[in-house]
Amino acid sequence: MSARGRIALVTKFIEGELELSKKLDDRIFSCILCGACNKLCPLGINVTDTIYEVRNHIRGFNKKRILLGLGIKLVLKKASNLFKALKLLETINEIIPIFRLYPFSIIKRMDITIPTSMLKDKGNIFRVSKPKGRIAIFTGCTVNFLYPNIGISLIESLNAMNYDVILPKSEVCCGAPLMGLGLKEDAAEMAEKNIKAFKKLNVEAVVGFCPTCIDFIKNGYKNLFGDAIDNAVEVSQFFKDNNEFASLLVSSQHSVAGYKNTSSQPESPKSRKTFGGAEKGSQESHRFYGTKKVIYHDPCHSVYSLNISDEPRKILQSVGLDIIDSEKGCCGFGGTFRLLYQELSEGILEKRIKEYQKADMIVTSCPNCIIQLKSKINDRPIKHIVEVINEYIKSNQKIG
Repeated sequence: MSARGRIALVTKFIEGELELSKKLDDRIFSCILCGACNKLCPLGINVTDTIYEVRNHIRGFNKKRILLGLGIKLVLKKASNLFKALKLLETINEIIPIFRLYPFSIIKRMDITIPTSMLKDKGNIFRVSKPKGRIAIFTGCTVNFLYPNIGISLIESLNAMNYDVILPKSEVCCGAPLMGLGLKEDAAEMAEKNIKAFKKLNVEAVVGFCPTCIDFIKNGYKNLFGDAIDNAVEVSQFFKDNNEFASLLVSSQHSVAGYKNTSSQPESPKSRKTFGGAEKGSQESHRFYGTKKVIYHDPCHSVYSLNISDEPRKILQSVGLDIIDSEKGCCGFGGTFRLLYQELSEGILEKRIKEYQKADMIVTSCPNCIIQLKSKINDRPIKHIVEVINEYIKSNQKIG
């Protein structure tokens, strides 16, 4: 259903011309909240915020959704609860195959492997000997509980750039999943905790792995609750705008298209390097990841809410990857949308799978997109951009 159609239904409902029904409830909650319509609306209506408000008003209508909301609140009230619950389910599944049953079957279909420990179990402060600054990380639930290696990649990369790194112990879920279920008060509670946790830190930036988290803690908090984490930045934007990363590329003698040359000497055309590091025309050019053809998958909130699209591609090109042009499109995850509308979610994903057949590797900047893509694509690597950055830094440290 189009955004215009949803807004028309919402308007009639608010004005009392429509009664709440299963069909209307479904129309309001089947919006994936990608944010694309906010840019397209000629009247400048923030469709996402409108949908949020209506969901908050009708949240008690659907019993299945009420149970889902209670479950999510239970595991998110304390950060470690979700991880413990997932580990317990995995243990039970070894005895009784509960992953065949709904809703646990979703875990199996997503091909999720529960790690042995959370990211925050590995520490909260990661120091370097001569720090040039301090960076805090907004870990988010998916990286903390399911993909701690993505978190380690960012910590190692930031340390290599001479930043001390902080992972606040008191960070909780950003609240976006709760807001999507119409649980505004619970989302506000999460927001208050996160704002308190991050605003007391003396850091240059709060860097996040997930565009949805960053959009919500920076823009959503302000729109909905009046305060926000203003120095929050999405990870690819942080690296693209960071002179330390540019210097790291220059020191590795790699091309830095899209970056400032921060070295003291101007770059000579004769000494200019390709992305691979060898002189132009050389047949012995070192190619990071060989000659893989890479597609970058744009997360919806990166493009439509944070206005990020070129930045990650420039980063990938700067480390020597061949980027294939592809049509932008949603993967179909959408947080709780994946749980409530499985068929719709997988139908959206199928379009991406067909588009991505031509790639040897897929890179994105959203851990939730990785979950969704991996549920159907298992014959090629799917990586978060910080993993690529960290592998690049490590490879050049070995070469150097």
